[in-house]
Amino acid sequence: MDDSLANDARAEAMARKYVWWQSPERTLADRRLLLAQMMTLGTVDDVRWLVERVSEDTLRAVLRDPPVGVFNGRSWNFWHLRLGCHPAPALPARPMPQ
Repeated sequence: MDDSLANDARAEAMARKYVWWQSPERTLADRRLLLAQMMTLGTVDDVRWLVERVSEDTLRAVLRDPPVGVFNGRSWNFWHLRLGCHPAPALPARPMPQ
């Protein structure tokens, strides 16, 4: 992933807001979860900020290897369409224990 979020105070604020259960430092060290959370839950302003700083290739990489359980159907389909990766494959799901 690109380093466009490194040493950025707003990126740290986004990490606190969208991945509240772990430290911003941990989130920013492996941004895939932050990007997926913002792609799913982000406000218009936050997503606008994100797409100005992160390449479309980076966002496509999140769609190729998403954290399971983050995306919902609506955001999954939207981002596949927005990034020219349609049709969207099936939404990843956690396996159910037997």
